Amino acid sequence: MRERLFPRWGAALFALLPLSELLYLPVDGQTMYAAALASLICALLCAGGARIAPFWRRYRILQWALALFALWPLTQSLARMGLFLRNTVFPSRPLWSLILLLTVCTLLTATTGLNRCAMWALPVAWVAGAVLILSGILTLGELRISYWEAPAAPLLGQAGAILRALLPAALALSLALPDGLAGAASRGLSAGGALLALLSLRALLLLGPHTAALLPYPNFSAAGLAAIGDFARHGEVFFAVPLLLCELGRCAALACVLLLPVTHSYGVLRLGQEADRPAHRQQ
Repeated sequence: MRERLFPRWGAALFALLPLSELLYLPVDGQTMYAAALASLICALLCAGGARIAPFWRRYRILQWALALFALWPLTQSLARMGLFLRNTVFPSRPLWSLILLLTVCTLLTATTGLNRCAMWALPVAWVAGAVLILSGILTLGELRISYWEAPAAPLLGQAGAILRALLPAALALSLALPDGLAGAASRGLSAGGALLALLSLRALLLLGPHTAALLPYPNFSAAGLAAIGDFARHGEVFFAVPLLLCELGRCAALACVLLLPVTHSYGVLRLGQEADRPAHRQQ
């Protein structure tokens, strides 16, 4: 089962990482190029990280170092999700209560194990991709090609900012993967990064660079233009829910990495050293 299915689950899990950045990504004329470049660099680095993951797991101190490293992007994700919900949906709720609720949901999901989080990521990635593509199709007639900009020097600085936001979580997950999943990490990040770049372009062509610069969540606001009559008047809600599920999946996977030194288990699939112990005992 692992050889056939787990690479697909792993690729889906890594595809969630760029999609999780979409809600918070500022948009200007260089965002599409910067997102594509940052995702490509991240995919290459994480493919290398997945290859050295077996070495990383040999030493207890490195496992604990990885767990502490995963705590940084995990807390960052929980904080920004809480801020997004307070600023858009629940303005009267205290921020700490939203973060607490998100933390409880994350920990409940993480207790199932890293590989089950990856299993859960596959349908979430498909749903998120379908919703994002549908949102793009519905706003196709309102795009203004005149807002398109050629690549320029500022894209390098913006690519660095996106890479700093994306790489910590991706690297933590790649160093915690089972053996032989370097390709899954690179495929997932590349696919999610391509969709991130295209949706950033869509927001630019809908809003224009000046309007997009004034909005705290430009991709979220651009999705509000994708209304289907009275049924889906608030298209941004249908757009945001799958992306929040993507980030919850990211948080749950990072929580699994945080717990790996204690549990020594991926959930259904155990670490190689732990899986070998029953066989040694029988001999």
